[in-house]
Amino acid sequence: MSTLRVNDIIEATSGGGKIWPSRAWVNFNGTGTVAIRADGNVSSITDVGTGQYNINFSNSIADANYAVAATNTHHTAVTYSYWVSSQYGSGADESRTTSKVNFGAYDASAWRDTTVCNLQVTR
Repeated sequence: MSTLRVNDIIEATSGGGKIWPSRAWVNFNGTGTVAIRADGNVSSITDVGTGQYNINFSNSIADANYAVAATNTHHTAVTYSYWVSSQYGSGADESRTTSKVNFGAYDASAWRDTTVCNLQVTR
């Protein structure tokens, strides 16, 4: 297999803007025993508590000034309005580092485990 090393990737159409690829991404089951379904540059998930996880990178990110996008769904028929955060509270480990990021799912009243969790890191 060959390795392609470049400083920038430029789009061929639509004005030739820079393309910013993901540095890490993961789809995982956040209920019961946490399990990764598919990933890129994620070594493991640490279940910190109900609805709270550490996403551990296989290869460190250059610095901790990255962007995080995340989505999730709940495992029951009950409808919740979730928000996700790359830094959760309630006394858990809240640090964002080059080797991991935090992910949490909270409804109007409590942290909630979810069956489908998706997270992407871009820098």
